[in-house]
Amino acid sequence: MRQNSIEKEKLIIPNLNLKFEETLKQTSWIELEETYRNCSRISFFGNGGNLAVADHAAIDTSRLTNKLGLCPGSGILASSLINDKGHDKWLEKWVEITSRGLTDEIMKKSLFIGISSSGKSENVVSALNYASYIGANSFLITASDIKTKKNINFKFCNLEVDEYHSSEVFTLLLTYQLIHSGGFKCPSISNSSDANDDIFSFK
Repeated sequence: MRQNSIEKEKLIIPNLNLKFEETLKQTSWIELEETYRNCSRISFFGNGGNLAVADHAAIDTSRLTNKLGLCPGSGILASSLINDKGHDKWLEKWVEITSRGLTDEIMKKSLFIGISSSGKSENVVSALNYASYIGANSFLITASDIKTKKNINFKFCNLEVDEYHSSEVFTLLLTYQLIHSGGFKCPSISNSSDANDDIFSFK
């Protein structure tokens, strides 16, 4: 039997330990952690794989903290709003819908976190600008420099990562850091049994 002579290439992955330490020292990241701690309502969104990261972050925020985590992760929701408003405006419309009836005080305690790998996700930029306009906190986690013709009315943290896979994995890790820095526990696998449910009860 002939052996496969093709040499396997190793996936490019940055030193995440080093990137993690560098990111945590950024002034913008420190500000995001503080804002996350002070807010009670946290919304995450992005496109493609970043929407999956956002959905994961939202449920873990709700599950592991005393905050409400939100994300437009439903395909039915997304396709309905995209059909109605177009791809560039559907996230902005979702921000508007989920903010209906909220007082100014609640809006001040609301944080909208957009996630982008390219730094040019116009729908994410529009949604964050709108969130800021209606009185909420808005922040972008991006893997590279912001590239938009729009004025930006939100703060951002540049991870300086070049691969989509690295960006998505790293961003998910950082959402756990937000939970941890907020004073909550990220459970180990061995300590996540039913016997420890009371540890993560915030009723």
